[in-house]
Amino acid sequence: MGAHLSCMLYLVIDAVKLEFVSPDLAVAQMKMLQQTFSIYRELKEQGKLKFAYAFADSPGGIMVLDVASNEELQQTLFLLPSMPLVNRTVRPLTEIKQVEDLITELESIVSSMPRTPGEKKPPSS
Repeated sequence: MGAHLSCMLYLVIDAVKLEFVSPDLAVAQMKMLQQTFSIYRELKEQGKLKFAYAFADSPGGIMVLDVASNEELQQTLFLLPSMPLVNRTVRPLTEIKQVEDLITELESIVSSMPRTPGEKKPPSS
């Protein structure tokens, strides 16, 4: 596995479009999905795919991609053969530690604010 720097995490949620198609088209779509799974394996080897899971109750799944930029995300998603077969939602992710640090900073800011409008801040002890 090559060196991959962790940069930007994205949750990708794919819901397969369910519509009646001819058997020939259905076979072609299944081949496109198989090609997509093959690309998932390549992305995993490159360290760009953190994990992928299929939904147990409906066609589709989720994956977390670790990419260097929005442009790399777009290129990765657009090159997946499944692109025309799914409704896709993408959500940026952050580590929980970042949220904890932000909350600590916000607590500090809020605690130094006046308790009521017009009240002066109490002197620091």
